[in-house]
Amino acid sequence: MKNLYFILWIVLSLFPVFTFAQVKIDTEFFPESSFRDADGNTNGSGNLWKMSGNCTFPLFVKHNDKGQLYAWTATLNCSYALLENKGLASKINQEKMLNCSFNISHLRPLSHKWSLISSLGGGIYSAPNEITLNSVLANGAVLFIYKLRKNMEIGIGAGLTNSYGIPMVMPMICFNWISSGKVEIKVDMSNAMKASVATRIGKKIKLELTAIEMNGMASVVQVNGKSKIYSSAMLGSYLCPEYHINEKTALYICAGGNWLREIKLTDRSFRGFLDSFKENNKNEWRFNPSGYLAAGLKYGF
Repeated sequence: MKNLYFILWIVLSLFPVFTFAQVKIDTEFFPESSFRDADGNTNGSGNLWKMSGNCTFPLFVKHNDKGQLYAWTATLNCSYALLENKGLASKINQEKMLNCSFNISHLRPLSHKWSLISSLGGGIYSAPNEITLNSVLANGAVLFIYKLRKNMEIGIGAGLTNSYGIPMVMPMICFNWISSGKVEIKVDMSNAMKASVATRIGKKIKLELTAIEMNGMASVVQVNGKSKIYSSAMLGSYLCPEYHINEKTALYICAGGNWLREIKLTDRSFRGFLDSFKENNKNEWRFNPSGYLAAGLKYGF
């Protein structure tokens, strides 16, 4: 509980800047499902509770004479997960995970169609009671964004990470599309991947169907004295009714299914990075599909 109070303290301490920020606080539940190894054998089961807080607030914002945005922003992301597992699942998965990161980002126009987004930051990825210097992972990115249409953008660039021990630069792409009107369609492939469709029912209710969303968590762990990366990728679909308290604030609940919860344990080395792409990797496991429930609050979206 001390770790949960710590996350809440961080989020609440930022309330003075919330007037100019985007904030999202939610809790998610993945019910118990069977745990399988790379050969498909079942050995154990587990569920997952996850509480997350995200806050993005501006440090400097202005528009040039063409109306293009020039901005510096700061983003704080914190997630705390409790995993209840049985059998082999209890040996492979951690009981608790803390992911907490802070990034500074910069957006500036380069021309009428092109803009630049850069970001640099780092965070703690660990079991709460096992935090060491190895648990601190850095990240950065530089993306060149091209505006295909007023509501559609595509980008290409590079990202920096030391998740595999040594600093590595990897290619990155992003795609964003938002259609306006009575039915709103969104496709977001920037930080993760999400495709959704939404419509309003009166002034207070918004109904959103997320066809697909992918996200995950990671943790630096020690296995037989060797530093490894534990990663969990989740893929699901769900329906979310939202109740808008006012123009900026909304409460929501979600229900649906989680179709994939994949677990990988990878050496923190370049060889480990390459091995993670091999088929029939013995260091991969997955949970069977399960239900999905969530509830939360959004501000400024």
